[in-house]
Amino acid sequence: MSSLVKSRFIFVVPALVFLSLFVLIPIASIFTMSFYSWDLLRPPKFVGWNNFRLMLEDKWFWNSIWVSIKLLILTVPMTFFIPMALALALYRETRSSKILRAFFYWPYMMPAVAGTTMWKWLLSYDLGLLNHILKSCGLSPIGWLLKPAPALFSIALLRTWAMTGLLMMMFITGLQNISEEYHEAAKIDGANKWQIFWYVTFPLLRNTNLLVLTTAIAHVFRDFAGIYVLTGGGPGYSTMVTPLYIYNSAFTQFRIGYAYAMSVVFLLISFVIAMTTLRVRENR
Repeated sequence: MSSLVKSRFIFVVPALVFLSLFVLIPIASIFTMSFYSWDLLRPPKFVGWNNFRLMLEDKWFWNSIWVSIKLLILTVPMTFFIPMALALALYRETRSSKILRAFFYWPYMMPAVAGTTMWKWLLSYDLGLLNHILKSCGLSPIGWLLKPAPALFSIALLRTWAMTGLLMMMFITGLQNISEEYHEAAKIDGANKWQIFWYVTFPLLRNTNLLVLTTAIAHVFRDFAGIYVLTGGGPGYSTMVTPLYIYNSAFTQFRIGYAYAMSVVFLLISFVIAMTTLRVRENR
């Protein structure tokens, strides 16, 4: 029995090494360095809870949390209902549905910087295609990336465009796992298409719905590359989400220890969201 256990343990070792190197050790280093002051020019200096005290007084850090929350409120509904609508239209296996699935999935496969650069050109005030269309229709151009509200909405559009394909495929998988017998039974009872969806399909998708919501929240909450390329956190601090603010604190202001402290708080917030989602799933 001991030899059997040892042989099985050998197969677990690579996963444990990977987990230690890329998860446990980085998390431990983040917590440790959050208690130090470090600017890359001098050795780290232990300052205790000072970084966290500074964080409580930093209005721009809390502004970044609020911007992240506003972005969630804008983006998550679009990244839930749009993929669901597309999945309902394309979940049946036909030649055209397969082509359209690939078309909608393509933005998710595109590198983030390349896709964002394309959107930055589309949203340009002077040369952008969207403003060119507005001018052609006799409308005034919009400063998509020059004013706070349009800039935040532009990021929400970018995230929706990038995530729709992945979330649509999740919904399609959930829909294909629902037996047609439920739909046939509802039709026999006289239910129309809306009633079949609301009282049969939607409840049977509850696990898929939760998975889609969790994925959408995670991607929006940790988004960095898209916002960095599209707006850089501007205008002002109107699109300065927390990951971008942490990056600027570390690599622009060289407040490495303070950036670690903010990362700890951001990690804890993410952990609370993940645990809440799992608890909701267990209670359903």
